[in-house]
Amino acid sequence: MRPNRSRWQRRNIKGIFVSFFIGFCLIVGIIGYLLEYPQKAYAYLGQKTVVLSGVLGLKIDEVFVEGRQHSPQDAVLNAVQAKRNHPILAYDLEIIRKNLEKIDWVKSATVQRRLPNLIYIQMIERKPIALWHHQQNFFLVDQEGIVISTPVISYFRHLPVVVGTDAPVRAPQILATLEKFPKVREKLSSLVRIRQRRWDLTLDNTIQVKLPEDKVEDALARLSLLIEQKRISKEETSMVDLRIPKQIILRLSKAAAVRLKVKGKET
Repeated sequence: MRPNRSRWQRRNIKGIFVSFFIGFCLIVGIIGYLLEYPQKAYAYLGQKTVVLSGVLGLKIDEVFVEGRQHSPQDAVLNAVQAKRNHPILAYDLEIIRKNLEKIDWVKSATVQRRLPNLIYIQMIERKPIALWHHQQNFFLVDQEGIVISTPVISYFRHLPVVVGTDAPVRAPQILATLEKFPKVREKLSSLVRIRQRRWDLTLDNTIQVKLPEDKVEDALARLSLLIEQKRISKEETSMVDLRIPKQIILRLSKAAAVRLKVKGKET
């Protein structure tokens, strides 16, 4: 019986020692983690790897950007901040992508390393559909209602002007609807958002068209028919009110009203 007890005691002591050792290692590991020793070691090894990659020839020689048309070049360069002959592995591609997508013009960006020495960037820019007139300034509005605060380029001055605090957000929907009525769309000059509820259109820079809050397509269909039948023109008409269903109210231009008045006197 004694030998068995001695053996049991030795096993018990061994188990206690192993448990103590595991506990000690665990405590040391936790303390080391809290003091960021593993992270620091990993960062150090990462830095040395990047430096070594540069020595081996993995250095930036060129940054190729595809898709940039209107984004300011300086803004793109600041977003990338790549320097020739710096190790190509030193740059975080995700950070570069996020920086690029902070530029007003950039809708999305893809950034890739093409070893040994090229960073490839593909940008998709926003497509302006309107000019927002706000506080005596003009801003571009894209297909998603996003405002591009970059100063307006003269190339876009042909776009329709929208006015109103919520006009940028609402513009894509009304402009998409207007595409169904090309005769109206080709005459469109501007759109004014009224009390954040409905739109007033301006055709040929002269004719004011009051659209209803609801059933806008029906109103535009009636307006398109008036244009097709040549019942309104910038010489004869100053206002078309389509807010009442199945009713059209026309107001003559001043010149047309004078002509009718003179003609009435002559008869």
